[in-house]
Amino acid sequence: MQETMSPTARPMRGPSVWKGADFAADRSWLHELGAAQAGALVDAARRWEGRDFRALGSEEARTALAPLVPLADTARAELATRGFVLLRGVPVDAMTPGQIQLAYWAIGLLFGQGLTQNAQADFLCPVTDRGVDFGYSGSAAQQNVRGYQSKADLNYHCDPTDVVALLCVRKALAGGKSTIVSTPAIYNEMLRQHPEHLPVLLRGFPYDRKAEQWPGEAAVTERIPVFAAHDGRVSSRYARSYILGGAQKTAPLTAAETAALDCFDAIARREDMPLHMAFEPGDVQLLNNFTVLHGRTAYEDHADPARRRFLWRLWLHLGDEAPWRGESEAMRWAFARFGNLGRSVTDTLEPGEIR
Repeated sequence: MQETMSPTARPMRGPSVWKGADFAADRSWLHELGAAQAGALVDAARRWEGRDFRALGSEEARTALAPLVPLADTARAELATRGFVLLRGVPVDAMTPGQIQLAYWAIGLLFGQGLTQNAQADFLCPVTDRGVDFGYSGSAAQQNVRGYQSKADLNYHCDPTDVVALLCVRKALAGGKSTIVSTPAIYNEMLRQHPEHLPVLLRGFPYDRKAEQWPGEAAVTERIPVFAAHDGRVSSRYARSYILGGAQKTAPLTAAETAALDCFDAIARREDMPLHMAFEPGDVQLLNNFTVLHGRTAYEDHADPARRRFLWRLWLHLGDEAPWRGESEAMRWAFARFGNLGRSVTDTLEPGEIR
């Protein structure tokens, strides 16, 4: 059943509703690793040297990284409420590239289950400029480019899993600042100023799968709501480039749909809405994709390839934990699990094998 706005719809309350200015003097979202925690990461990564990171299990990670477990438990609770956390101090300079991957995968296991992120079934996805032109023109090649492969400014969006985590290994020469915004706060502003757009956003849009689906799978998703109202909370899915691609493959957006998306974007970009973060090497940003959107400013990179901006991305599934377990199938999986995307280590598939 499609959701419609109730005449008694009320603003959302609680820690997930915030604006950037709320954190002018509040750094509770930033957790710095202590010496024992950083040392446990280095020791474990060196001990695991040469292993396939995918062979590590959650119990092994929790045992090896015991000093980090209380911090991870605290951070996971904050993701379920406020919606974002930054861990600072992963000792990337003390580890080889392979050790970094092992340590980062193990950190992810303290939170949930890592999932594949593209048709190549990458569990750890490199976020770095590959010289591609990101956008949505009439070019099929450009339509199938994903933003993490470019150094362009990225519009506010969510990734399709429960939680997205980014580990900064090297930062850009200039720019590349992360910006995040609360979707319940956007919902409240729309309810207050432009409630006429909310029925369109509750109905949602089909999303383009950017040619990463397998034969026999649809090229676009079913409709995915931008907002989904729950008892006392609201969750969100939003990635406009995928919505525009879906419209090109199904039916053009109506004037009302375009106006609703434009209103959503305008509120998200308002100066009072976002919180800005400048990543340092060793930072891990974790975001609840149902309550936080993220974007990035364009950046200028180093001429030396060995110094260029480089992050590792993890998509994490948090299982049956609240509040993620309360999401509908469309909200949780339609944008996440198709082709070889959204698969666990034990659930990767062969082309054409659809579950």
